[in-house]
Amino acid sequence: MLISFLSHVFYLSLLMAFALSLPEVYFDPEAKQFIFLMGFVAAWRYLWAFQHFVRAVIYIYWTFPKLRSAQNKNLESYLPDHMFFLVTSFRISSSVSIQVYRSVVKEAINCGVPCTIVASVVENCDERLAKQIFFSLKPEAHIHLRLIRIAGTGKRDGLAAGFRAVSSTPVDLHKSVVAVVDGDSIMLPGCTRACFGFFKQNPRLGALTTNEENIFTGEEFNTKTYVNWYNLRFAQRHEFMASLALSRRLLTLTGRMSMFRGEIVGDPAFIDRVEFDYIDHWRLGRFRFLTGDDKSTWYHTASQGWDMLYIPDAMIHTIEEPPYPNYFVGATMLMRRWFGNMLRTNARGRKIPRHILGTYTWWVLHDQLISIWTSLFGIVLALMGTFHFGLHLVLVFFFWVLLTRYTLTMALSLLGRSFHLSWPFLMYFNQIYGSLIKAYVLNHLYKQSWTRQKTQLRHNSNWLERWLREHGSDVSFAASLLVFVISLGFIAEVFTMKDVFSFLGAIRVL
Repeated sequence: MLISFLSHVFYLSLLMAFALSLPEVYFDPEAKQFIFLMGFVAAWRYLWAFQHFVRAVIYIYWTFPKLRSAQNKNLESYLPDHMFFLVTSFRISSSVSIQVYRSVVKEAINCGVPCTIVASVVENCDERLAKQIFFSLKPEAHIHLRLIRIAGTGKRDGLAAGFRAVSSTPVDLHKSVVAVVDGDSIMLPGCTRACFGFFKQNPRLGALTTNEENIFTGEEFNTKTYVNWYNLRFAQRHEFMASLALSRRLLTLTGRMSMFRGEIVGDPAFIDRVEFDYIDHWRLGRFRFLTGDDKSTWYHTASQGWDMLYIPDAMIHTIEEPPYPNYFVGATMLMRRWFGNMLRTNARGRKIPRHILGTYTWWVLHDQLISIWTSLFGIVLALMGTFHFGLHLVLVFFFWVLLTRYTLTMALSLLGRSFHLSWPFLMYFNQIYGSLIKAYVLNHLYKQSWTRQKTQLRHNSNWLERWLREHGSDVSFAASLLVFVISLGFIAEVFTMKDVFSFLGAIRVL
């Protein structure tokens, strides 16, 4: 507690010293357009942040407690007739698999309804491990284990095989709930009973997801930067999920652990979408999704108009193993996967009619596209202004960054997460570097790879098509950045056509 207090004192003292060291700030009268544009975009971004925070507070401290209270009063009447647990395991260490299977079997035993555990496995050792753990815990007769052996061709195939196994059972899926559990996710005690009753409570509820905390494995990855970065990410996830859940919608059904109404999982269209999902791109053509199964399940559920819910008091622990020991390299790999999944799905998500998707969710999907560029406005304008109006401008800008990111990350701690002094810096890193990654991925949507499974999407096109796709995407990315910077310079009146002609004249002389 003392160290935490001193860290706040240190940060605020540093911020105060920075502020006092700044020269008197004055702006050239010619910079009015510049100041207006920066202020307008900043207001847009901070209003979104404030709105998400307020909505999250309302949901976590008012709306959800009312749902939980009604649930607890009538829990026995809200129990499903049958509960399924679908666990997918591939290239996960035995030590992790033991914890995962034990947590699932214990949840099946303690949830109070007949259960079937469907384990989708690739290797013999996983099959033996699942059987050993299941029988060692001595489940009652109404708890069943069903093993599905598949080829190691990816998580999507494993999920599809598991979904088909669920749909082939003689159980009435309209009165059942299916929990989809990743092979590196540990269900904490009581997680199932905290969730499955909501499906009977709300007949329009199609799926839900839970709160998450991370656990690191491997000493080479257990660096403070990685840990703090993941903690910040989960804190932001908690806020974002709660904000969207206030409208009974989400933007992803997290693959680590989500629950679905049985009739959705039994729908052949749902299974086919998870296994064979694809998009048609105007420049890249048609290509299948390798990653992002949680986005495919979300898109199917959202397009059918089902409600979705976030359960903040149901917790799972996710075993995190970053793809590379170096933080910057590992963060880049993870961002490319996460943002690729988001951007590949959001384009079609924006085409879902607003009356089905919900107005707020529809606006958030559009803002996620706009924010790729608005998040870069501040730093690009500040750097331009430094050359045009003086060094004091960029100093004031970075003072503002330190102040606002401290405020935003402190707000996350009010939602039940522990603040760390590195969060303001990591949040700004996520904003700037993350936006550049998004801009790159937006022009290279076909590039996909798992960070853990080391599998990549194979293309059957010839070398010329591959060359055109690769270099066409690079040119598209470079052009988008160039147009953004030039347009921003003109709008902010940082430079004019006279500057362009002078630049062209200098090139001609050279």
